[in-house]
Amino acid sequence: MNIWEKMLNLDRRWIFLLIGIACVVPFFTPLGLPILPSEEVISIYDYIEELGPDNAIFVGFDFDPGTAAENQPMGIAVLRHAFSRNIPVFITAVTPMGQGLAAMAIDELTDETRADFFSFVSWSEWSAIRDQGITERAEIEEAWIAEGNLLPERSRGFIFEGRDFAHLGYLPVFNLVILGMSTSIVSQYPTDVAGNSVEEMPMYQEHKSLREIDLAVTNAGSAACTWWIIYGREKIGLPVAFGVTAVMATDYYIYIQSGQIIGQMGGLRGAAEYEVLLLDNDYTSEPGKAFIGMDVQNIAHLLIIFLVILGNIAFFAGGFNKKTKLKGRR
Repeated sequence: MNIWEKMLNLDRRWIFLLIGIACVVPFFTPLGLPILPSEEVISIYDYIEELGPDNAIFVGFDFDPGTAAENQPMGIAVLRHAFSRNIPVFITAVTPMGQGLAAMAIDELTDETRADFFSFVSWSEWSAIRDQGITERAEIEEAWIAEGNLLPERSRGFIFEGRDFAHLGYLPVFNLVILGMSTSIVSQYPTDVAGNSVEEMPMYQEHKSLREIDLAVTNAGSAACTWWIIYGREKIGLPVAFGVTAVMATDYYIYIQSGQIIGQMGGLRGAAEYEVLLLDNDYTSEPGKAFIGMDVQNIAHLLIIFLVILGNIAFFAGGFNKKTKLKGRR
């Protein structure tokens, strides 16, 4: 048996081992392969970059664990961008598990053991400041620090529940929820997931319906994004952006071409592109999970391409193509 025959008869378990190594190593030793953000992702980033404390956005965790590998980094990246700019964020979900994934995203961003975390201040913790009639974002932080609450080392800033974000959570028949929120958010969500009164929150007092919201970003693994188009964009003119799985991305490019959405993050690459923009603009000091995941995906794809090329070289160099033709003639 010559070398070409050995290559073509290579035990598939060696191939599985190579793929396994290619998928595991980048998690421990990130390669940092370059990723150039696409126009549709840059447009979302630029739109949010123009917003501030006087604006507000919705971020939908409209997916289940099955697509979390792609959708979760998108949600985390958008939340990081909004928190860094003190943009109030209403967080919703179209499924019960989406509500849990949103909570996990908040926990990750406020985890003090991680780099670039945000210092979380619960609704009850800053009640004394509210009792003084202080509701402006800058004044709340000033009063909080005056009470002796210094910003921890490596923290990117404080986020005040009810001022910087409200985790509204899951409600069924979400298309009707969007429709109801076009009149009043509190009509659909009288309390947040922790039982706090939404009506008392300063961010709600300034943005009482979807008509007063500047952007909705739905990170979806289902058709939920079309509900935001139908009941948000088309009904009341709410600007909308998508974060969708890779297999869904091509179905929604038509909304970009028609100008109905601001932009779109498509699959793991779309999330990684947003993370690159955050990294390049100093909103974070290290790559996110999607960026590392792209290393894994790229190395695995390159290895597969290499093996396919190697197999074809062995097939033709060993003369197996001629043997196949002879068998066919017989």
